[in-house]
Amino acid sequence: MNVIKHLESTRSEYIENFRKFLRQPSVSAKGVGIGECARLLKDIMDEWGIDAEVLPTDGNPVVYATVESKKSEKTLLVYSHYDVQPPEPLEEWISQPFEAKTVEGRIIARGAADAKGNILAFLKAVESYLKTEGEPPVNVKFLFEGEEEIGSPHLPSFVESHRDMLSADGVVCWDGGLHPSGRPSISLGVKGMLYVELRCRGARTDLHSSQAPIIVNPAWRVVWALNTIKPPGGGIAVKGWYDDVRSPTEEELKLLSEIPFEEEILKKELGVEEFLDGVKGLEALKRLVYEPTANIAGISSGYTGVGSKTVLPCEAMAKIDFRLVVDQDPYRLLKLLRKHLDERGFKDIEIVELGTLLPSRTPPSAPIAQATMKASEKVYGAKPVVYPNSAGSGPDFVFTKILGLHSVWTGCSPPLAKAHAPNEFNTVEHMVKGVLYAAEIMENFRGL
Repeated sequence: MNVIKHLESTRSEYIENFRKFLRQPSVSAKGVGIGECARLLKDIMDEWGIDAEVLPTDGNPVVYATVESKKSEKTLLVYSHYDVQPPEPLEEWISQPFEAKTVEGRIIARGAADAKGNILAFLKAVESYLKTEGEPPVNVKFLFEGEEEIGSPHLPSFVESHRDMLSADGVVCWDGGLHPSGRPSISLGVKGMLYVELRCRGARTDLHSSQAPIIVNPAWRVVWALNTIKPPGGGIAVKGWYDDVRSPTEEELKLLSEIPFEEEILKKELGVEEFLDGVKGLEALKRLVYEPTANIAGISSGYTGVGSKTVLPCEAMAKIDFRLVVDQDPYRLLKLLRKHLDERGFKDIEIVELGTLLPSRTPPSAPIAQATMKASEKVYGAKPVVYPNSAGSGPDFVFTKILGLHSVWTGCSPPLAKAHAPNEFNTVEHMVKGVLYAAEIMENFRGL
């Protein structure tokens, strides 16, 4: 394959562009470096012969490009994101989070795995075709957003208003990595999301805690409310929460049973002795893939500094992310949550919606799914680990529901690459394999 020869001859330039990309912060949660990173990404694409545009949205800009091919009438839409998570806690990094330093063969940087490495790998695959054959195997459209790490709030409206521009025959959400076993991981869908804050206020200001017998404590109110949503030892107690949950098909359960669940590797990596409720094997996988969740992401109230301060706080807040499965609707569930709190005496607790995502699913028989499975096996020499649904969330519904396309989630990041954690990393080996993986997906998609 000419792509391989070109990749080998330009490897150092490829990795240096990767480092340059990593050194540019792009923290969407803080609004740091977003515009600069979008322009840098456009510059790299332009340098590689991929004519890119930085397009405005109601939030952070999108980087978009189209590369045409005469070899096929098929069009592949490639989605990923250039924004990254905040690097904190900074003291736990072994090098500066945006230094892109190599430590023991690992390129350490925020965004190295999620998802700047993925972006550069697919772009390099297309660039390699352009330099060696003049065109890729299929028409390719790139859609890189800058808000994935904050829930993609403006992507749905952008996709809705650019339907014609984004028309395609299949989608690769190039935002993933390898399974802990080292095999490629492919997800045929994602969970949805409802992210809210529960807020409660009491007195005008914080008070001396001696006032507790007569003044409401918002912290207790929030704690009590949380207990009604998910009581100990049970599921989500909001009436009607599970009404729309779709049962897995026999085909999906078969895929699930074939997934190697590396329990001991995961436990060691995560520093836990057992999983919640002692679940193991297939039962643990079922929970990850098919169970809705209610997770307390953070609680804040009163004094949390060093030493003691006898204070009755005037306000309290809890952040909750609910992961949703097919066919749950976050807007319906938000109404159910409001009704639940009201009926239990918590009308004083405000619900602030911070983000929503619809769940989505693609059948294993879809051409893009088949093309990706075949490509992964050829490049990595092993059958991929195919998840009927990811335990995580993403904006997949904009492709499956708004554009009406089939979509897969995969990528080339190393297994257990510490995405969202200190010392996130990638390696040259995985970056090189990623280019070949992307190339094979395009080759296979042309023939299906």
